[in-house]
Amino acid sequence: MLFASTQLLAEMKLPVNISADSVEHDDSTASLLYSGNVKLTQGEISLFCDQLQLTRDKENNSLITATGDPVIFQQSGVNGDMKGEASIVTYHVKERMLHLKGEPIQFQHQDQEGNHTSGDARTADYDMLTGRLKIHGAPIHIKHSKKSRGKEPPLRGEARNLDYDINREQLIMTGDARIEQDGSKVTNDRIIFDLKQMTVVAGRKANARERVHTTIRLEKQ
Repeated sequence: MLFASTQLLAEMKLPVNISADSVEHDDSTASLLYSGNVKLTQGEISLFCDQLQLTRDKENNSLITATGDPVIFQQSGVNGDMKGEASIVTYHVKERMLHLKGEPIQFQHQDQEGNHTSGDARTADYDMLTGRLKIHGAPIHIKHSKKSRGKEPPLRGEARNLDYDINREQLIMTGDARIEQDGSKVTNDRIIFDLKQMTVVAGRKANARERVHTTIRLEKQ
């Protein structure tokens, strides 16, 4: 985790490279507008879109707003590969914070061991410095596949809100949360899913307000 944060802090000092079919400079707003097959790169980060606007505030902090059908964000690093698709992506360069909006947005993460987590939602905030992806929607859909489990059915879930701690490999699902696999199901207002250990905690131990409900499939049909 410390190495990942150090790597990102080092990348903050790297230049942002942008290529596009055309660019316009608005002197009144001190902004640049790139259009057509836009590609932005900074270290291990890539952003592909139809149109991109770069502005700076009075403190010289950069704000990048990308639009497209869709905008594609990619990041590679020690925590694996992250990819997201949305209609609008706002990138606060100094804070290394990404805000995604869409109907819906799509996201996927593959760790170094090949385990895969994906889903969709309406909005998401991705803090690259802390490795936290906070997702909101009604509902959020998510799927997790463990490479070591071979052909075992993936684990699927739904919730209104999702906090994905990539460094700790942990999902915190809240609001009408449900998680199921191969016929067995857990429902609660708060579910904590450990992706590394493949364990689920719900109810009182997860600081939930409601009683937990389970459906267990003991025998396969």
